[in-house]
Amino acid sequence: MSRISRRVAVGVPAMCVLVAAAALLAVSAQGAATTAATAAAIKPYRGFETKYPQSFPTPKKIAGKKYTIGCQNPVGPGNETTATFCKGVQAEASALGMKYIGLDDDLSIDKQVSNFGQLLARRANAIALYPLAPNALRASLAKAKKQGVAVIGFNVTFTKSAKAPGYNAQVWEGRDSEAYLSVAQMAQLAPHGKIAIVGIGAPVPAIKYLAQRYRFWAKRFGLQIVGEQDNPTDDITGGRQAMSGLLGKYSSIDGVLAYNDESAVGSYTAARSAGRSGIKIIGINGSSLGISALKAGHVAAIVQVDAVNQGAQAAGAAYDVLTKHGKLPNVVVRRPRLLTKGNLGSVASWSNELARIKSGHLSH
Repeated sequence: MSRISRRVAVGVPAMCVLVAAAALLAVSAQGAATTAATAAAIKPYRGFETKYPQSFPTPKKIAGKKYTIGCQNPVGPGNETTATFCKGVQAEASALGMKYIGLDDDLSIDKQVSNFGQLLARRANAIALYPLAPNALRASLAKAKKQGVAVIGFNVTFTKSAKAPGYNAQVWEGRDSEAYLSVAQMAQLAPHGKIAIVGIGAPVPAIKYLAQRYRFWAKRFGLQIVGEQDNPTDDITGGRQAMSGLLGKYSSIDGVLAYNDESAVGSYTAARSAGRSGIKIIGINGSSLGISALKAGHVAAIVQVDAVNQGAQAAGAAYDVLTKHGKLPNVVVRRPRLLTKGNLGSVASWSNELARIKSGHLSH
C-alpha cells in the first residue's frame, strides 16, 4: 500500500485508484452476500421422517420405584458419539432415580448378544441399544419380553415401517435427514460435482441405508456419485485408507460424503497427502473431532446428530414402559442439524446438554 501511494500523484489518477478500490470492495461484499444467501437457501428437510414425533411423553417420576437400565454402546468409549448416546441414557436415568449399567459391544455382533444376556442376568429392568445386526438378537429379545424387560432401540429400522419387532419403541437419529442435509449442502459447494461416499466396513444396516439415501438425494440435486469405499476400522486411519482408495480410482473428485467425523477427517488427511486440495468434505456426528475439523477448515460442513437426547429419550421411554405411563409411539426422530462455520457459535455443546438433564430438566 505504501508503494502505491508514493507512485500515485494527488488528483485524477488518485481518484481513479480510490474508485477502483471502492468498486472492488463492493464486488467483494456482493460476493459475500451472495455466498451467505446461497448457504441460507437450503430448504428444510420435508421427507418422511418429519411425519414422526420428536419426543416420547415426558416421564413422571414415581416415588419408591427403583429400576436399573443398561445401555450397550455399539462401538466403545473411544467413539465419542456412541458414548454420548449412552451418557444421555445415564443422565436421564439418574434424573429419574434409575441405576445405570454401561457395556461396550466393540462393533462385535457376538459381543452385543453376550452383553445383552449379561444385562438380563444382572436383572436390568430396561435395555437401550443400537443393534449391529437386528436378526442376531431375536432370541435375546424374546427372553427380555418373557422377563418383562423394556427394550428401546436406536435405529433398528429406518424406512417408513417404524415398528421394530421385539422392541417397545425406538429412537431414530434421522438417517434420511442426514443424507438430505449433507447432499443439499454439497450441491451448493460443488454444483453438478463428482462425489464419492465413504461408508463403513462393518455390516451395520443403518449406515448401509445412509449410503443408499446419499445416492437418492444426490440424484435429486444433480450430483454424480462416482464411487464408494468403506472405512474398515471406523476410525481416522480407516477413513484415510478409504479415501486413498478413492483417490487412486478416480482422477476427479469434487466432494466426499462421509458417514462419521473420523472418516471425514481421515479423508482430509489422505487428500492433503496426495496433493488433492479443493475437495469438499462433509461428515456426520458433530463430535469434538468434527467440530475442530470444521473450525480448522479441514471439512466444509458437519451434520450433527442429537446424541444426548437420543439416549435421554430412550431412558425416558423405558421408564414410561416400566411405570405404564401411557402408550408410546413406535418411533421418535431426533432430527440432526447442519453445522457450518457460520452457525457454530449458536450450537449448544453435548456437555451442556448432559448437565442440563442431570440437573433435572428431562429431555423433551
